[in-house]
Amino acid sequence: MGQRTDTRDRIIRASLQAMREQGYGATSISDIVDASGAPRGSVTFHFRGGKDEMAREVITLRTAQVLERLDAAAADSDSAAVFLTACVDAVAAEFADSRFTAGCPVVPISIERSARSSELRDAGKDFFRAWRGSVARHLAAHGIDSPRADRVATLAVSAIEGALVIGRTEQTADALLAVREELRLLVL
Repeated sequence: MGQRTDTRDRIIRASLQAMREQGYGATSISDIVDASGAPRGSVTFHFRGGKDEMAREVITLRTAQVLERLDAAAADSDSAAVFLTACVDAVAAEFADSRFTAGCPVVPISIERSARSSELRDAGKDFFRAWRGSVARHLAAHGIDSPRADRVATLAVSAIEGALVIGRTEQTADALLAVREELRLLVL
């Protein structure tokens, strides 16, 4: 049984990486098979719902990763400005480490599948709500009043996602660094 779990996890992680780099539509089952090292039969066995089921698992995994990163940034921050700076710096570092190819997998999944899959639309909605909600809670813990913390969180998430698109096109983290500085100034 442990081996099945390991195989499933490898497939999910390979799907996450592929969808971060290529998007949903451009990621084929063959790409996932090659990246995970799992036999094609294992992919179809573990994901009877096909690529949409894999995408849902990708969103679940990415949500957990983002929330964990936010909690770690909050634990090491003594102000809202330091918290937001740490959040954007973590995204920028991960993005630069990928050579500016690995963006957020939830955006392409949501854009490409939301109109056809209510399940993926809901998963994407949950991801963005969780991300914004976590940022808002941490900002409120640093003294930003709750309604404003919600607005700043929405701005932060939107700006980070937009900066990833710009950065991917320009092959730099410059847009993320600009977002970081403006967000920091917003909560000083």
